[in-house]
Amino acid sequence: MTDPFDQLRRFATVLGWGALFVILFATLSPLDLRPHIPEMSADIERFLAYLAAGCMLAFAYPRQRWLVLGGMVVLALGLEWGQTLEATRHGRSHDVVVKVLGTLAGGALAISLDFLARRLRRIA
Repeated sequence: MTDPFDQLRRFATVLGWGALFVILFATLSPLDLRPHIPEMSADIERFLAYLAAGCMLAFAYPRQRWLVLGGMVVLALGLEWGQTLEATRHGRSHDVVVKVLGTLAGGALAISLDFLARRLRRIA
């Protein structure tokens, strides 16, 4: 019998990697090509993007959760540094903090989802 959460983890894998590719594009593209959500500050956009990617990938790869989250923190640092190479962009430490907080919040959400999944399995 297959675990019903296996399908959910596979779906989270696709969404997580998709979110990561959007982050890469948005971070390294020229400013005028960066996707933007109207009526939302750049900090909230950054936080939500890293929260989504962190949650989806940490949920998709539970055995490598800390490696995934650590890798995303390193990625945030590297991408901010990479922005200094693009003439229309700038890397800032404030942006890294927002991205790391989003990643950690996503990891906490993934841990909560796994806890809920374990509880539901026991009930069923």
